[in-house]
Amino acid sequence: MNNWAKTIAKINRERFTIPAGWDTREQVAKALQCDPDRVLDILKPGLASGEIERKEFSTWDEKRRMSVRVACFRVCGDDQPEQSAKPEKRPQTLNERIAASIRRNPGHTDAKIADNFRGIRAADVAKIRKAMR
Repeated sequence: MNNWAKTIAKINRERFTIPAGWDTREQVAKALQCDPDRVLDILKPGLASGEIERKEFSTWDEKRRMSVRVACFRVCGDDQPEQSAKPEKRPQTLNERIAASIRRNPGHTDAKIADNFRGIRAADVAKIRKAMR
């Protein structure tokens, strides 16, 4: 006979986990040797400057048989694997947008790139392509 409770607990334990590189409030309190209630006050200057990051994750509480939100922290830096790169600033002018399209698609013809922009002809794209060289 199947043990449904154990199976569900195992699935949810794997699903609701904290990613690597993040520490819970209790773990940070232990490292700082302070009460968990004081962690946010201690980290507030780092959070304000952007050097420390705070995010909430869902974890599985087996006693209550439900997911629980847990506040986690990590130090921002280049060595963090989870840190996503800042999105590239989008070009503002039409010429910058066309030049960005040419850089993304160097093999496309001028006409094909011009089709993506309203009111632009292949000759206009050719001028921008020539100016980029």
